[in-house]
Amino acid sequence: MTKIFDGEVTRDMTPEEEAELEAFRLSALPNLAGVQTALKAAIDSQAEAERLRYITPGAGQAMTYQQKAGEASRFLADAEPNPADYPMLSAEVGITAETLAGVANVVNDAYINWQMIGAAIESIRLSNKAAIDAAADIGIAQAIFDAIVWPLR
Repeated sequence: MTKIFDGEVTRDMTPEEEAELEAFRLSALPNLAGVQTALKAAIDSQAEAERLRYITPGAGQAMTYQQKAGEASRFLADAEPNPADYPMLSAEVGITAETLAGVANVVNDAYINWQMIGAAIESIRLSNKAAIDAAADIGIAQAIFDAIVWPLR
């Protein structure tokens, strides 16, 4: 085989050089496992972006949402609720709704809506990652990724 540099023949390649060039060429090509890993990471990123269309980012905010959802659930089940037992909901009286019961209902409704959209996002995320893992070649993996449709608002 002949070695070519900038379109000009410089000398014949040795068998070792040919093997080295072929190994380099093959290492530069995408492989299925690498593409699968990249596509699954992209799905995780897209899922997070999709979630952020519905929620405010941040670990502290997530804790706040959890606290409020728990308080709303307990409030709505409480026959004689004491406002002091619901500090997060009480902080929203006059802002989110005029009464503690109103705030509890708004927060509970938002939580129920989030459960539905969150579950849809998670189903899309996990099912497509599994399908990409099962893909027999790069083209199939890419086609699976390209066909993802996230839920609408």
